Amino acid sequence: MPFVADDYVPVELRHRLDGWTPARQVDFLLALSESACVDDACRTVGMSPASAYALRRRIEAVSFRKAWEAALDYGVARLADAALSRALNGVARPVFYKGEQVGERRYFDERLTMFILRLRDSRNYGQWRDPTAIFPQGKDVMAERAEQLIEATERDAGAVSGDDVS
Repeated sequence: MPFVADDYVPVELRHRLDGWTPARQVDFLLALSESACVDDACRTVGMSPASAYALRRRIEAVSFRKAWEAALDYGVARLADAALSRALNGVARPVFYKGEQVGERRYFDERLTMFILRLRDSRNYGQWRDPTAIFPQGKDVMAERAEQLIEATERDAGAVSGDDVS
């Protein structure tokens, strides 16, 4: 959930026009939720990142810290949406011929695709799959099928050579 200004209780500080006023705190948190970058959000409100972190460290800044985390969570969600879009739609890269752009090609990042699949569908694409989740009764169908194929191959090999493999 993104930062909501109505829910935020500003940190009470001594009054300074060039300091972290309640309005400046709200503007910073809104900018942080849009950019997910502390430096950019500080630049937007005309404050230094060091002063933002100092405000965040204050004991009484519980609401500010919670709002900061909510703003970053919203930014990460936006980043995830952008990554998913790149995985699905690819990225256009220009094609040049004799110094002029003649078109573009779409490139798809397979590592990004696998990362998203492992994250979003870990049961099917996860690195550590639980075999009991795939085979509910603990029955490994793939292993049984492989064993049947090996036995059939041994029988066929024995039939061809004339040996009795039983």
